[in-house]
Amino acid sequence: MTQFLLQRSMLPVRDMAEPTLYVREKGGVTRGDESAALVAGAELSFDTSFGVFHAGRWRRLTSVGSVVARVVATGSGRVEVVSVHRGRERVVASAVLGAHSIDLAVGSLRDTQFGMLYVRIVATGACEVHRVEWRTDSPATHDVRLSLSITTFNRQAYVIPTVKKVLALVRSLPDLNGRVRVLVVDNANNVDFDEPPCDDLNVVPNRNLGGAGGFARGLMWLRQQRWATHVLFMDDDISLETEALVRTVALFAYARDPQLCIHGAMLSEERQWMQFEAGSKYLWRSLYPLRALGQEDDLRDRSLVLRDAKEKRFAYSAWWYTAFPIGITKDNPLPVFVRGDDVAFGLMHTGRHTVTLNGIAVWHADFHLKNNPSSLFYEMRNFATIDTLVFDRHRWWHLGQRFLALSFRNLFGFRYASAEYMIRGMRAYLAGPQALAEVDHTALHDELRRVTEEKPAPLSPEHAAVTMSTPLPKPVRLIGFVLSLPLVGGFLLPRSVRSRELRTAPIDSRAVGLALRHEQILYRHDRLPEGFVCARDGARFRALWRDVFGVLAELARNYGRLKREYRTAYPALVSDEAWQRRFDGVSAVPKR
Repeated sequence: MTQFLLQRSMLPVRDMAEPTLYVREKGGVTRGDESAALVAGAELSFDTSFGVFHAGRWRRLTSVGSVVARVVATGSGRVEVVSVHRGRERVVASAVLGAHSIDLAVGSLRDTQFGMLYVRIVATGACEVHRVEWRTDSPATHDVRLSLSITTFNRQAYVIPTVKKVLALVRSLPDLNGRVRVLVVDNANNVDFDEPPCDDLNVVPNRNLGGAGGFARGLMWLRQQRWATHVLFMDDDISLETEALVRTVALFAYARDPQLCIHGAMLSEERQWMQFEAGSKYLWRSLYPLRALGQEDDLRDRSLVLRDAKEKRFAYSAWWYTAFPIGITKDNPLPVFVRGDDVAFGLMHTGRHTVTLNGIAVWHADFHLKNNPSSLFYEMRNFATIDTLVFDRHRWWHLGQRFLALSFRNLFGFRYASAEYMIRGMRAYLAGPQALAEVDHTALHDELRRVTEEKPAPLSPEHAAVTMSTPLPKPVRLIGFVLSLPLVGGFLLPRSVRSRELRTAPIDSRAVGLALRHEQILYRHDRLPEGFVCARDGARFRALWRDVFGVLAELARNYGRLKREYRTAYPALVSDEAWQRRFDGVSAVPKR
């Protein structure tokens, strides 16, 4: 009987920093690269984040019926398939290892209440283990041809190894061969994969129009080729767990919802066990609308791994790993550059259809090191545009309240450059959709990123030697925050009361209470020797406050008109014709 691959539970490579994401070990286990040798009494179990088979989710989301666990291992030992349901574990299948791989029939997902399934191997003598394959004899309900679309700009150190790993997997695995291709949109026009001409890799040159421009170019090119049924948007600066592709293709092949979209969780590159985000909500009335799901989850935690968590409702999924049917919309991404393009696309098209699955994940560097004042320009302009387009009940005071509150935090925390760039972002939004359509994104971005203030950088020896300040108790910080407004951020305090001692604050904070009686603050990363110093500046503070209230007055006068204009202009902003003009005549014919 023909079997179809759903998932592989792999062993980690030898130098993996967090092997318990893949497997748990007891006794004499010697790991190689994606293999392990066991002596008598040793044990391997795949009750891990990347190793478990999430039977509950496969049952709810797909048409998969019967499931078989194929254990690719040889030697002397006992193999068990363990079911976990509401915290109770029981063995549902077992067999004795021998000279060949063995199949253990688990049963039908339709007729059972399995939440999680995992394989445990107990050695009674020497044995060698390679992987577990979860398979089904249920025929696929959809023909899936998945094309990755990776936008890159001078990230060769990341993107070349990622593409090489993907191609190696696809070319070696019959279940993916002919069903997965890679498209790279090269915004810097300088990437070379040293690959002969082939169907499974194409590179398209492009102007540097940010992620939105690269993904728009990729999406338009794939539509024209008419090969892909599904697209995977993926960043160029991530480390990919390539097994994610196996699970993504299988989920699409068996999906009950033909519009199913899949989001890969982002894990921390610095702390590989920590989840940064597994999807996000978007609370448009909130000061900070992006609300990550699963943030700071420890994926080594066995109790978390074995919980049959129901699927959570998404607002959007980020483009470090977002896969969707190519026909879900005819729209291209909104031309907003750098921040928020994925938010808009998710809110409008993919978010409500999106799910996650264990093992579909990437690792990414800490976002705090990427944030700087130019990021705030994009966040202010782009999220204002998104809220205007998406939410009918959004009014000027919702946006005004967010702008005023964030301005307060930046100005009272000495982060004057951040406030300046937020003001620029609001003015760009107030310029209307015609200005957005006509802006030269490449030139604008080149100008914005020349900012030198408030950008994380290696600390001087003097500043690196400053120890992290012990955070004040929350009530004390709250008192300082409340007093900041009547004391105008400490400017009304006598100089004799202010301290010249250099205090530290987290790099992603706005230390309003701390700044009340200090003259300068060292904002620094909590784990890395990077950061920057901000100092009190009365003249700059007053000038920026005047700008803030001037922008608020303009917003109140013009928001109704702007909302109508943005919504009317939206179809043209995301059209093929508009994007082709932005590409400025760069050939859409790929180079090999």
